[in-house]
Amino acid sequence: MTVRLDHRRVGLDRESLAAAYPSASASGRVVVVVFLHGLVETERSWFHRPRPGKARNGTDFGSRLAEDLAGTPVYVRYNTGRRICDNGRELADLLAELVEGWPVPITEIVLIGHSMGGLVARSAVRQAGDHPTPGLSKVTRLVCLGSPHTGAPLERGVVRVAGILGMFAALAPVARLMALRSDGIKDLARGSLHQDHRAEYGRPVDAGLPAGVRQLFVVATLSRSEGSLWGPLIGDLVVAPSSAGDRTQTADLEWLGGLHHFDLLSHDAVYGVVAEWLRT
Repeated sequence: MTVRLDHRRVGLDRESLAAAYPSASASGRVVVVVFLHGLVETERSWFHRPRPGKARNGTDFGSRLAEDLAGTPVYVRYNTGRRICDNGRELADLLAELVEGWPVPITEIVLIGHSMGGLVARSAVRQAGDHPTPGLSKVTRLVCLGSPHTGAPLERGVVRVAGILGMFAALAPVARLMALRSDGIKDLARGSLHQDHRAEYGRPVDAGLPAGVRQLFVVATLSRSEGSLWGPLIGDLVVAPSSAGDRTQTADLEWLGGLHHFDLLSHDAVYGVVAEWLRT
C-alpha cells in the first residue's frame, strides 16, 4: 500500500511529503482527505472521465475538495486481491506514518472509499478499538461510495454457479476454475471487514467504529426513481442498494438515481452530496 501523486510513489518521510504537498505546511486547521479506490482499480480511477456534462471541467473530487474545503487530497494505491482486513491493517499503519511525517500537525483525516475502498477504510477504523494508532485517532469522517457492506451480488452469483457446477463430475474442472478468486474478491462477496467475518452471505457486519467517527453511505441505482421495482435488483450494476446503504449501520445515507457504479468516482451529483456532508 502506497501513497501516489502523478502516478509516482510518495515517501512518507517529512521531506518527501513536504515536496509532494507544498500547501501542507500551511498553518491553521489541517484536513487530509485520503482516497481509496475499489477492486481492480488504482488511484488513477478517481480521474476517470465522467459522462458528458457530469462533472465540472473534468476536475477530480480531490482537487475540488482542496478548492472548496481546503482539504489536501492524498491518493492511495493498494493490492485489491488481498484480504480486506489485511489492507485495513496496512492502511492503519500508513495513516500513522502519514501523521508522523506530515510537515505540520494534522487536525483531521477524512477517508473516502469507492466500492471495496470503503470496506478497507471501515476495516482500518474499526481496528482503532483493538490497536489504536496516531493516524486512526485523527479520522473523524468516512465516506463509502457504492461499498457492498453486506456483499456484492455479482460475486455471490459466481459462488453459487461454481457450487452448482461442482455437483457434476464432468463440470468440476470448470467449477474449480471459477472458484479461483482472490481473497479480496471473496471478502467482497460478504462485506467482510476483519479476520473472523467470513460467515454467511448478506449478513450485516458491525464495523464497531469508535465514537466520534461519522459515516456517509452513498447509494447509486440505474433507476431514476427510488421507488422503482427493478432498482433494488439492478442497483448500480455491481452493488445492490440494500448493501451499499446498509441500514443496520450508524451512517447517513444519500441515494442518487440514474447512475452506475463507476459514476460514483467522478459524477457531479456525487461530489455535491459528499461536499455538502463534509461541510456539516
